[in-house]
Amino acid sequence: MSNWRDHEPVSDEDLVAYLDGLLEEEDTGRVEREVNMDRALAARLDLLRRGDRPFAQAYDLLLHEAPNKRLKQILKLVKEPPPPPAAEPEPEPPVQVMQTVDKEPWRGWRVLAGAAALLAVFAGGLVTSRFVPLPGELPQIARKAEVQGWRATVAYYQTLFVKETLENENRDAQAQSANLRTALSYVGLDLSVEKVSLSLLHFKRAAVLNFKGKPLVQVAYLFKGGTPVSLCIINSGKPAQGVMAERREGLNIVHWRNGKHGFMVIGDVPHEDLNAIAQTLRQQLS
Repeated sequence: MSNWRDHEPVSDEDLVAYLDGLLEEEDTGRVEREVNMDRALAARLDLLRRGDRPFAQAYDLLLHEAPNKRLKQILKLVKEPPPPPAAEPEPEPPVQVMQTVDKEPWRGWRVLAGAAALLAVFAGGLVTSRFVPLPGELPQIARKAEVQGWRATVAYYQTLFVKETLENENRDAQAQSANLRTALSYVGLDLSVEKVSLSLLHFKRAAVLNFKGKPLVQVAYLFKGGTPVSLCIINSGKPAQGVMAERREGLNIVHWRNGKHGFMVIGDVPHEDLNAIAQTLRQQLS
């Protein structure tokens, strides 16, 4: 660049060499003078200067984050695709179905397409290795686990009850009392049949269920002789809570706590009737 001829215009190559500090002192001065006198040239220099960004460092960081092991596994699967999984034989399958399965080609191009898509996304600067499974892996889907409490579990169980489930429970008073006391002993209560009975409810039986390792007692009735209703009791260390109402699985529920136990009354009966039943039982059980 020391043989610079003054009559030659300053080119983009000259400007780039200037920005890179490759010009000698005389040539540097020449470029600076031209830039000061020519607004268009100054704008061109500014444009080239703004293009001077740390692309190499950025791509180095992206390369550092690359899921190399996973990409190599994918490319290996593309080159050497595994055989299609063997279908488990069904007992006495129809001949036509078996022929269809045998003749269906394995669509290995889907593996290639999946790998190409992953590589394309990565080339765009998106690190997706922790979210895109390898072919044959189960996808890890982030989802919020739904916590099912005891009332939800009882509600589902109660939907299975019909009149016929309970109407044949013909026990005498002594047998009913023994059945109830035995069941309630699992939750630390000792109550008579009279304590858990109402005029609208016909006591049928008491059963001990299990909810997540805790005993759950179900006292089963028929409301007005026809509709299954249950009083359920479980040990609970949560603070006392007044009567509250809700609806699950199409059934009305009224529930409360006394600091030692959780109680709920559930059935396919009008809310007003169920609430009156719960209020009465709450008083009798206190």
